Amino acid sequence: MTLIELIWTITPAVILILIAFPSFKLLYLMDEVMDPSLVIYGEGLFLGGLILYILNKIKDTFYGEKNTTLALKLAIVNKTNQISRLTIKNNKFILNTTRSFHTKVKASKRIGPHNEDVLSLLIGSILGDAYGNRRSGEGTRFCYRKSIVHKDYLFWLYNFFYTKGYCSNLEPRKYTKILKSQYEIKEHYGYEFNTFTFRSFDWIYDMFYKKGKKIISPKIENYLTPLALAIWIMDDGSWANPGVRISTYNFNLQEVEFLIYLLKKLYNLDCTIQILKNNTQSSIYIQKKSVSKLIKIVLPYMHNSMYHKLGINV
Repeated sequence: MTLIELIWTITPAVILILIAFPSFKLLYLMDEVMDPSLVIYGEGLFLGGLILYILNKIKDTFYGEKNTTLALKLAIVNKTNQISRLTIKNNKFILNTTRSFHTKVKASKRIGPHNEDVLSLLIGSILGDAYGNRRSGEGTRFCYRKSIVHKDYLFWLYNFFYTKGYCSNLEPRKYTKILKSQYEIKEHYGYEFNTFTFRSFDWIYDMFYKKGKKIISPKIENYLTPLALAIWIMDDGSWANPGVRISTYNFNLQEVEFLIYLLKKLYNLDCTIQILKNNTQSSIYIQKKSVSKLIKIVLPYMHNSMYHKLGINV
């Protein structure tokens, strides 16, 4: 190809590109609206910082620093299944995280993925008071129930799941439990809610249940994060001056010994086993010398209504 032919080929393309850039600006100005109506959803790896940088550069190029009327909303589904809505504020693009798209998916097709916080909270809850409900052909959901005394904590758990799209907008239900004894009848009140059913929760159920009974699997070592430990303590922990006791009544002695091994291995916490009078149930006692270390690990993840379980008075 000669030089003249090369020029003939490239020059028209360059001219078209130069014409296109001003045309883009005119096109947007013609379609300019004050109330944003365009929402774009995309699924994949989350590159929010890079996207913000590029879009702000485009905005400044086409609209100038003083133009604040660009009406574009971009929703990006990141790898945690949350939706971040991109809008204009103070002349800059910003990301606002909203609820997940799980609400729009059938139970049998909810397959995750789930971020570390969600898994940690689930693991800690199942070690504690939450229980799994395997639903044939659909998946697994997890159920939460707390006494009215711990209402604030339960609603905190609910809000965690709700903001991430893991449960409905129906707030926790109030329930009444009647306990009868030989001499009296007592009513106990509390609140409860369930997560959505996920097929991708089945592996968690299988890790914790055998023939409907809770068990401890060696795999839990990979999921006993500081958040999971904090949830476990908020569920089943109590201040037993000068240490912290964790009820482990659902697990056998061998399983409790393994949990103590993990607490030592992962967090260097010194613990002992306390056997109840009936010799069939036991609990974990975190010794006084490890309490300050425990507080540093779990306090950032705990709801303030549960600080007393670490011996902290609010």
